[in-house]
Amino acid sequence: MRTDNAHAALGWAEELQTVASAILVPMRVAATRAGSFRASVESASAGPVTVARIRSSPHLVAREACAITSTDPDLLMVTLHGSGPATVVQESRQRRVAPGDLVTFDTGRPYRLDVTGPCDVIVSGLPRAMLGAHADLIARRTAAPLPTDTGARALVAAFLSGLGEQLDSVPASSGTHLADAMVALLIAAFAETSAERTEMSTPLTERIIAYVRANLGDPDLSVESVARRHGISPRHLHQLFRGRDFTFTAWVRHERLHRIRRDVTAPSLAHRTVAAIAASWGIHDADHLGRLFRAEFGHTAMEIRDAARTAPRKPAHRSSATPSR
Repeated sequence: MRTDNAHAALGWAEELQTVASAILVPMRVAATRAGSFRASVESASAGPVTVARIRSSPHLVAREACAITSTDPDLLMVTLHGSGPATVVQESRQRRVAPGDLVTFDTGRPYRLDVTGPCDVIVSGLPRAMLGAHADLIARRTAAPLPTDTGARALVAAFLSGLGEQLDSVPASSGTHLADAMVALLIAAFAETSAERTEMSTPLTERIIAYVRANLGDPDLSVESVARRHGISPRHLHQLFRGRDFTFTAWVRHERLHRIRRDVTAPSLAHRTVAAIAASWGIHDADHLGRLFRAEFGHTAMEIRDAARTAPRKPAHRSSATPSR
């Protein structure tokens, strides 16, 4: 038999559940201690990425199999635990989370998060498509906490902490660029800690990746030019990318197309033609661009731009709820 306070805790946990489910994906939230339950949620959109700061009493979060549907957004969720010990479970992994840890969840599979003390957590939901070939790399480390004491992990923690402090002032015009920065930092953080790094990457590979990303606008960028620039044969270059989700050529195309898509939907670049944007990323043939966009996204660049123009604008501050008793 519950006390009155336990009833109140249940009610406010249900409100947190409603807010969190609307921001990210459907989930169950339950208070884990009798007594009053306190929680606050602030959220904002950074382009296609949703970021929320959740401060609350101890609680349980469960993404249950019965709640997962094909209409849910396909997200990888990354959390930064500022305070509050917790236990995370996904598939066969069960780990303890300490303050300062980064943890990822694949929202397409069931998971549980048991927060055993008052918490302050930054949660970000990233569409898998933004992560490209790196999505599977990150997904394979779900429910495996990463400390954020050094390297790119420390940069990710600083970025997310700063974003959490500024959620009410995230500018809509730069949201997509913030999302790109977040994705780049996360990829760097998980690449430097993954056991697969030694199998898939070498210092030479990393130099090639950095060089290509810095020169995507060069229409003459090719297997031959990149191999020559790094003093290796084209065959060696292809071997360096063997075992990845993309061949070298397909990876370059993927990088270019996603940057073009980002820019054609950016309000700050609305005055530039699709052709000019594509040319700035090394693609000068309009017919070729149309075929590539249809193959990658199912629509032409102009169709994607038109859809972005007519879509309702999301406010930077999506929601703010402060259930408390």
